[in-house]
Amino acid sequence: MGGTSDNRVAVAVADPAHAPQLTRTAVDIARERDGDVIVLSVLVTERESPFSLFTDDVIIREFGGEQQEILDQVVETAQGTVPVRGQLLVSYDIVRALTDAVVKFDCDTLVIGWHERERPTEIVLGSNADRIVARAPCDVLVEKIGPADGVESILVPIAEGPHAKLAADVARAIALENDAHVHLLRVVSDGKIEAEGLLPEIADRIEPVQVWTEVRTGNAIKAVVDEASKHDITVLGSTRRGMLRRQLVGTVPQAVGRQSETTVIIARRAVGIRPRLNRLIRETL
Repeated sequence: MGGTSDNRVAVAVADPAHAPQLTRTAVDIARERDGDVIVLSVLVTERESPFSLFTDDVIIREFGGEQQEILDQVVETAQGTVPVRGQLLVSYDIVRALTDAVVKFDCDTLVIGWHERERPTEIVLGSNADRIVARAPCDVLVEKIGPADGVESILVPIAEGPHAKLAADVARAIALENDAHVHLLRVVSDGKIEAEGLLPEIADRIEPVQVWTEVRTGNAIKAVVDEASKHDITVLGSTRRGMLRRQLVGTVPQAVGRQSETTVIIARRAVGIRPRLNRLIRETL
């Protein structure tokens, strides 16, 4: 059902202005992994509406023309070094459609956009992005798009946890495609020398990209926000998932994403049993 690629990157597109950049990120990652890309777009219907009388194929044919055209243009533009295809989905729930799709199409990573809006304080990235980060049974990259003037340098703030390596992998993939260098930054409050221990491991993971490592003492949010302005892209790992919604992403990634004027990518690694369930469910469909 999902094809034969050993590594598939899905990207969810909605806003035509941001769709090309999100897809480029997906393509960069897929290229480095020798994988492919599936571009997903959701045609949203009302839960209780006459649409329930029609099949998805009929709804797409009769009402999805504009969205299908945008999807086709994105796919055509992205074609090149990796296979890229598009899939228009029909659902009353965007999050459910995307999380179901990553299982159906056996996706290892999902790239979504983050658009800053006024919102209640308990919502971290926006209601849909929050739910996707919490529920998607694969790695998730949440990208806030900044100016698109090329990529020469990438900042990767390093912290303990399972998501740091994913952030490094993403930075490596983008740097390789753009001939960019990577700045690994570790910020600690007490200046302990042990803070340097994690940097060599991450630096080795990013080779052969040119890497600069640095340890600073001070406030992590201020240090990372200040440094992010000097780079084209900042890639951060989220915190471990917890019971509270605010723990899904973490204070530093939230603050950097909201305050930085450049592109920010927050990486959440799929941990625990859910990634294995992804493939198990697919095999039983």
